[in-house]
Amino acid sequence: MLEKKIENDYTTITEKDLKMINGFIVKIDNNIRVQYAIGYIDEKKFDDIKLEDCISLLGFKTNSEFKVRPPDILSRNIFKNCNNAIVTVDEGEKYSIYTRYMDEDKSLLVLGCPYSEITKSNLVTQILPHHYIVKGLAFCNVMIVLCIVYILAQKTSKEFINPIRTLLRGVTEIANGNYDVRVESEKINEFLELTNGFNNMAQTIQNEQKENRKLEKMREDLILDISHDLKNPLASIMGYSETLINSDDLNAEEMKEYLTIINRNSYRANKLINDLFEFSLYNNTDYEFNLVKQDICEVLRQIIANFIPEFDHKEFIYDFEIFDESYYVMMDEEKLYRAINNILENKVKYNKAGNEIFIKTEIIDDKFYIRFFDNGDTIPEEYKESIFNPFVRTDKSRNSKTGGTGLGLSITKRILNKHNGDIKILESEIGTNFEVYLPLLRE
Repeated sequence: MLEKKIENDYTTITEKDLKMINGFIVKIDNNIRVQYAIGYIDEKKFDDIKLEDCISLLGFKTNSEFKVRPPDILSRNIFKNCNNAIVTVDEGEKYSIYTRYMDEDKSLLVLGCPYSEITKSNLVTQILPHHYIVKGLAFCNVMIVLCIVYILAQKTSKEFINPIRTLLRGVTEIANGNYDVRVESEKINEFLELTNGFNNMAQTIQNEQKENRKLEKMREDLILDISHDLKNPLASIMGYSETLINSDDLNAEEMKEYLTIINRNSYRANKLINDLFEFSLYNNTDYEFNLVKQDICEVLRQIIANFIPEFDHKEFIYDFEIFDESYYVMMDEEKLYRAINNILENKVKYNKAGNEIFIKTEIIDDKFYIRFFDNGDTIPEEYKESIFNPFVRTDKSRNSKTGGTGLGLSITKRILNKHNGDIKILESEIGTNFEVYLPLLRE
């Protein structure tokens, strides 16, 4: 407080202020004369003093850290060294000295008091030892920190606890089989990432559940289709074979007719079983083809050449655009022959006499494309997405006129997938057009 008054206006300091600390104020002018004095000090000691005696006439002597350099006690260097110093009087008592250089009138203002007044015990330190005070202050600090933490925890609990509760409710819903549940987070922080991760997990589980249900439905349909397709030929075989066994009055022509029917239905049943075995084999992800480098154009020409007699028999108008150059792909020739053969068999079975057949090859982005066109009937819209599933046939009666098992295109797709290729239906208003692609090998 006294330091503030000295800085602002030292004349506002009263005897009462100085009495509290047994202190004094002395103002020494540029001629080493006392210009102003108040408090517990003998100002006569300041008459006719020299620079070297200034400090001692005050009743003080400097300690080893305090040195005065003549000739000007009012120099800034002395002011800097004396400011807030501790000196010792002749009687051995220590004094605390505060000095301020008054630049406006080139004088020095000195405030002093016994050092014991600054360090003496107050009411609190007289009652309590210092170590108790330190412990008490430490305890108060700890309590203040705990209070602040508690208040902050109360305010931020909603931001931390509510998102966790929301996630827990979502986990419970998924555990109960509700895979449609999604959680939301309005905060852009770690909980948003956790929420997004939870929603992605829920979406993945939901997709897997849908896929599992779809596969289960396909499995059930597969069993029903196999049973249905095997039932008719087996029933026919059993019926005609029993007639042959139990009838003694059949002539040779009738017996030959019955045996022909039995043979035809045996062939149908055997083909269905073989196709089913082949489909299951290619559908196994662990089953691998023996892929070797071969010229796809040459293999394609050989396969098409085998169908020329059938095309001519049905009076098809056909044309082929196959590269004369050699282009190589990794293939299992026997399996790829089976895949393309199934496509061409469909062209023969489902196109009327006189229809047009066109096969074209093309290369786009390191892929070898084979496109099969005709001008026959288009596949109904409801079959376009499922035509490559097993036992899907556009003839709803599932009769045996075409001789198909409903597995041909399914087998084709899986063979091409094993070659890292694929097949799809091309959008067209006329005919049923297929597009096949295989990854091309670059020399």
